[in-house]
Amino acid sequence: MGRTATNRAFVSGFRCLLAGLMAAPAPVDAGAWTLPKGRVWTKVSWFRQTAQEWYIDVPEPVLLDDGTFGTHSIGTRRPYRFNGEYDSRALFIKGFLGVTDWFDLGVQVPYFDQAFEDDTRSDDPSDKGWSDMRVFAKTRLLQKPLLLTLKLGAKIPTGEFRNEEGLIPVGEGQWDFDVIVQAGRSLWPLPTYANIDVGYRIRKINEEIDRDPGDEWLVNAEIGAQPRSWLTMALKYELLRSGKGETFGIRSATLIKRISYLAPTVAVRIRGDAWVEGAVRTSLGGRNFPAGRQWIIGVSTGFDAGRFLPGPR
Repeated sequence: MGRTATNRAFVSGFRCLLAGLMAAPAPVDAGAWTLPKGRVWTKVSWFRQTAQEWYIDVPEPVLLDDGTFGTHSIGTRRPYRFNGEYDSRALFIKGFLGVTDWFDLGVQVPYFDQAFEDDTRSDDPSDKGWSDMRVFAKTRLLQKPLLLTLKLGAKIPTGEFRNEEGLIPVGEGQWDFDVIVQAGRSLWPLPTYANIDVGYRIRKINEEIDRDPGDEWLVNAEIGAQPRSWLTMALKYELLRSGKGETFGIRSATLIKRISYLAPTVAVRIRGDAWVEGAVRTSLGGRNFPAGRQWIIGVSTGFDAGRFLPGPR
């Protein structure tokens, strides 16, 4: 009897989250804030970037004005070699369910369509399809004098990984595990808030090609305001720094990836709890990463899970 009740509760909770993901997708992400019990929050985002420049991963020689040779250092923003261009489109579907007032479960499913072309290729490498799923669990540890939350995540290699020369696969073929501490605070009586996430990502080995991409540090900081009941604005700073990776047991600095972004964000309430959000992420610096701007549009909403749960009304 107990097992049947537990299974029924699990299935009901999953149905709520799935219904939220399929519904017409709270403006900016909640950060350290957790959802009330039985509340569902969902978001669908579209992402686009076209880049002709990147932050180089090895020094590049350069002819100086005085006729001598110098080098562009690692991390210098440079055009892709041979007139290269990276084009990426993505769709992110995300949902969270408040299991209790202090504990949330979530899932994110991305879809990627990406390609790279340059003058050396007649057949440009590209790939599209559903990428690796991420699942999350958030626990609120502290409510005063600030909100403190522990967020755990895992990336499951559900996307197709294709090991072909020059191809950018939609799946990475390995597991990731995230440990993130989130701190947030309302700055009332001002209609503003501040939030910061600091996390460590453990990246496991892709056994098919014997590659360890290297663990990563993550920082996301934002300050936001809601000057009107229908308008929210935020300024976000995002940072990713990876360590050295390994290929066939050989540790290599060429696998290091680093990037930082600044992203002004505006969200407008369109009806009830439904919001439309727009953001422009501009890269500030990096290493072995595309440079430039990313354009993001998202639609989100929140609702009570009881609308989709079986039982008396």
